Amino acid sequence: MRRPLSSRQFESRWIPASSRVAPERQKVMVVLHGRGDSARAFADIRSELRIPGMNYLLLNAPAAFGDGFSWYDLEPRHAPGVRAARRKLFALVGELKRAGWEQTDIYWLGHSQGALMVCDLLMNHPGAFGGAVGVSGYVWFFRGWRAKARASAAWATPWLMTYGNRDRVIPPAEIREDLATLWSAGAPVVARAFVKGHDFDFDDEIPFVREWLRFHGAPRSVPGVRLSSSESRRASARLARAPGRVLRRGERTGRTEAENG
Repeated sequence: MRRPLSSRQFESRWIPASSRVAPERQKVMVVLHGRGDSARAFADIRSELRIPGMNYLLLNAPAAFGDGFSWYDLEPRHAPGVRAARRKLFALVGELKRAGWEQTDIYWLGHSQGALMVCDLLMNHPGAFGGAVGVSGYVWFFRGWRAKARASAAWATPWLMTYGNRDRVIPPAEIREDLATLWSAGAPVVARAFVKGHDFDFDDEIPFVREWLRFHGAPRSVPGVRLSSSESRRASARLARAPGRVLRRGERTGRTEAENG
């Protein structure tokens, strides 16, 4: 029997799926915030993503930072924090499995630093997940990452990275360079750029993410619940057409100094 989780690894909040979705059809998404933020920023995620069968586990990062929390220290002192957070996320996966959740029913969503942690988890964890979304984040290419990632969940998990072409926190060229490096190693990551800055875009990005998640197994609907049909059609069309702002594999990219969002 699948159960809500109160993690021993993190301060967390569980947001349940719609009770109208049968428990055996439900999924769970683990949500990781950015630097200086907290789980509170995602308190409305259920109404924003509107995936009835999705439960949400909102995490606070381990280290206090300002009014919020941080997953790791700024470069070049980031490695110990990333590794420590990785171990806690590995333990969290074990907690979820003991609570009755299949690993392929676990999804991940990370913003900024949280996106880096999601990517790092995929590149190190041995099993596949239902899907992973990194928003406005970059990738830490640790020593030996290619060999490690090929034996990890990264090459078997549906993986989406979105970013803003007006991002002033993490330069878009930095993100595109990271994507090109992943593609050169054969990673099946899908990338999508939006006309936005560092934060979420609710007009285009969120509908796109919603449709992508549904395409990759997130429960689409329940009897008596009507989802936004016109918005869904637009997102589906964008997904099918792979519009011009999707960065193509092999596209030439520049590189600027990385910010550490």
